[in-house]
Amino acid sequence: MIRLTYIQYKNYFICKIDNMNELSVETLQKLENFAQKRSGKMDYTTESFKIPKRIEMHHLKELFALMDMNVFITEKEPQRKRLADTATINFGKFKGTKWIDLDEHYLKWLSQNINSEARQTALAEIQRRKKDDTPAKITKTINFGKHRGEVWDELPSPYLQWVCANLQGEAQDLASKVLKRRNTKT
Repeated sequence: MIRLTYIQYKNYFICKIDNMNELSVETLQKLENFAQKRSGKMDYTTESFKIPKRIEMHHLKELFALMDMNVFITEKEPQRKRLADTATINFGKFKGTKWIDLDEHYLKWLSQNINSEARQTALAEIQRRKKDDTPAKITKTINFGKHRGEVWDELPSPYLQWVCANLQGEAQDLASKVLKRRNTKT
């Protein structure tokens, strides 16, 4: 059995061959041919193959099944997606802020205006939020009432519930997002 670790990136995917030293030369040649037929390349140094296409893991399994190859595939997130959970942005007005705590509008701006690894991290964080549907921490400060100048995400829940029930517009929206975030954490 061939054991692969599948990693999907924006325009390509990589399969690391986890048990390469256990495979026969014939099996390795089949894997190399599989990659070449799809404009890919086998890299014996990194024990992996790369194919410049987007493909879902279940489709990849089906392709191997059609070739009568016994393959077990596990999926792994690209490194930059995991970085968004712990890493901080190292430039701009939010320098030092964790990627997961950045406002969605700023992430969208980054994804449209920056051409670097930061763009990929911003895109990955946007995708994670869509998948997760967990709102990001609201770091904006409230500009009215007894909590003026405090961060929305740090306001007491009863006050946020009052804002949701009695106000409209952006204040109601922000309070609702903070409450939703708190409810998804528990």
